[in-house]
Amino acid sequence: MIGGLIDAPLEVKTTFGPNMQNHAENSLANDYAAALDWWRGAGVDCDFNDEPQSWLEDPEEVRKPAPPPSEVGKKAEETPHTPSITKDMLPADLAAFQSWWADKDTPLPGGSQTRVAPRGGVDASLMILAPMPEIDDRETLLSAAQGKLISNIAKAIGVDPASVYWASALPANMPLPDWAALKADGLGEAVKHHIALAKPQRLLIFGSKLPALLGHDADAPPEKFSELGGFPALTTFAPERLLDHPRQRARLWHRLLQWTA
Repeated sequence: MIGGLIDAPLEVKTTFGPNMQNHAENSLANDYAAALDWWRGAGVDCDFNDEPQSWLEDPEEVRKPAPPPSEVGKKAEETPHTPSITKDMLPADLAAFQSWWADKDTPLPGGSQTRVAPRGGVDASLMILAPMPEIDDRETLLSAAQGKLISNIAKAIGVDPASVYWASALPANMPLPDWAALKADGLGEAVKHHIALAKPQRLLIFGSKLPALLGHDADAPPEKFSELGGFPALTTFAPERLLDHPRQRARLWHRLLQWTA
């Protein structure tokens, strides 16, 4: 604020010269006060600054300059991310893997949610891979509405649901999983290892995010994901989306007819 900086009385000195003429001698303070009064009369009583300032910043604090971008990138390269799921911890046979998958002490994501083991045996005519168990699953994977939909799909293509190998990419139900982060943490390698142990004749993948988790190009459409490790594969939308969109179910049916022809 400019107003109020100087409030000095006007001091005038009168002198008489030889010619008896008088004049006023104003001090610098009086000139400054008069200038402020002029600006107040014009409606200007504030000082403005275009530069943003932090009201919470400690003026005594010495701020360290940010490191150059090249140094930031160099530090990131020096400390690569270490996956919590590594190949050496994956069981070598299917039964042991199923038990490991449901064990809450493994580094698999799931938190405190109930982990549900996959079900089925080696060399199944069809392996189902869903994103995660249903929210109400406790002992049986895909035991509610999603499982019923998948069972009907299996029956429609001539496969007994009892002979299907049922699996999920996550051991427990998780809201809005970060699939890219899960892949970096080693989940994709664990799922691929699971498929290799199960050795299915065909692989039906529910979930458009799963191909990228398994190493497929994330920018390519899921329909391009036609095989994994030598196993014929078909990818479609997640079960909950198929339940809500009849047109997507019809589209899947036409693709299944071509896939099994």
